[in-house]
Amino acid sequence: MYFVYLVGTAGSGKTSMTKTLGDWIEDHEMSACRVNLDPAVEVLPYAPDVDVREYVNYKELLKEGLGPNGALVKSVDLMLLYADQLRASIEETESNYVIVDTPGQLELFAYRKSTLELFKKITANDKAVLVYLIDPSLFISEGSADPYSFTSALLLGLSVTARMKVPLIHVISKSDLLSEEIINVIDSWLEDLGSLAMSLGDAPPALARVVEALEEAGLGEVLFASSLTEEGLDNIYAAVQRALAGGEDYATEEPSARL
Repeated sequence: MYFVYLVGTAGSGKTSMTKTLGDWIEDHEMSACRVNLDPAVEVLPYAPDVDVREYVNYKELLKEGLGPNGALVKSVDLMLLYADQLRASIEETESNYVIVDTPGQLELFAYRKSTLELFKKITANDKAVLVYLIDPSLFISEGSADPYSFTSALLLGLSVTARMKVPLIHVISKSDLLSEEIINVIDSWLEDLGSLAMSLGDAPPALARVVEALEEAGLGEVLFASSLTEEGLDNIYAAVQRALAGGEDYATEEPSARL
């Protein structure tokens, strides 16, 4: 099995992408296991094969007197108690790909000790990749792309992969909402991060040097995709294969109908 963890800030489209990417994989005659790791979500557009809500009851924690944030933190920490059951349920599906829909708040999944341990236990000895969805609303301001906000979004993704220690693919989600002009600007920044550093203008010199260091080290994959139009799903799949299977098409750790 290959694990694909969808991460990103609240509203970045993780849940929609879980459905769309899972459907795309199945349309290509492979199997997908959809895992919901968000204990507070109420409605899902897909039927999860494994659902943390069967083990952790966010609403009950609210009834115990915890506030919304406190209940969410506690419920995320409680998930670790059920890591073995979650892993066993995933294994029972014998799927080629495991698409994991993570909690809406990125910091809860990426930076808490409990969720790092949960990530390790669920993934076990299988290969994993992070697909980091970047919500365009984070860097689009008054109809144009803001280089400061775009830079901070890129750095947030890199901090997540440093924490989780697995490959990361940057995906600018909801690409159907972006104008051709904005896409061209972003493409120009990605093709030459030095131009992004230049666009920062009078930013603190340290920030410009960080961007320049990214250019020297290599930022990695940055893709555009839309769950609504399915644009870019083939590119996400190809990037996952490059990260986990050396680029070999349809190769996974489990038998595939395509092989």
